[in-house]
Amino acid sequence: MTAATDPAPQQARGRLRRGLAAGARTSDRVELLSWLTCVLLAVAVVPLALAVASVVAADGRAQAAREAAERQEVPAVVLADAEVLSGTSSLRATAPVGWTATDGAGHGDTVPVPVGTDAGDTVPVWIGADGEYAGRPLEHGDVVVVTVTAGVLTLLLGLATVALAHTAVCALLERGRQRAWTREWAEVEPLWAARYRLR
Repeated sequence: MTAATDPAPQQARGRLRRGLAAGARTSDRVELLSWLTCVLLAVAVVPLALAVASVVAADGRAQAAREAAERQEVPAVVLADAEVLSGTSSLRATAPVGWTATDGAGHGDTVPVPVGTDAGDTVPVWIGADGEYAGRPLEHGDVVVVTVTAGVLTLLLGLATVALAHTAVCALLERGRQRAWTREWAEVEPLWAARYRLR
């Protein structure tokens, strides 16, 4: 499809001509203004999404650094055979484990382990400053995923909001045009009917 036959540019040019014409209806001018506003807002959504992604990335990096400083990996002994979790799309398992913290105190919890882990095996676990299970700290890959997700969602949500707002404005304008057309036809139709009867 060439640019000359592409309906999108043709609709945009038609909207521009109608809104700028000397005899343009108020609804046409409002529709043009709504369309131009939506274009500007859609362009503004891009830096907004980048700003959100930047903030999320900075927070994620700070959290990752904080967790890396606060948590440490220690060996833990598996106390029972791993139990595969049901209802998950991929095979995952958990098992009760026990470990000794840096202060010498014993701790235990049920943690994720590789599928097929048996009692007596040793697995690494991440613990916090209190010696309790804390989970793996955030890594660079986690921060990237969260950052990209936040930016893309912000972009899509912003564009969808702009499009829905313009669609709502156009729907209201079209309803107004239909009411005006019905009212005008009710005024003109009797004159046309009378003229037709006179023939």
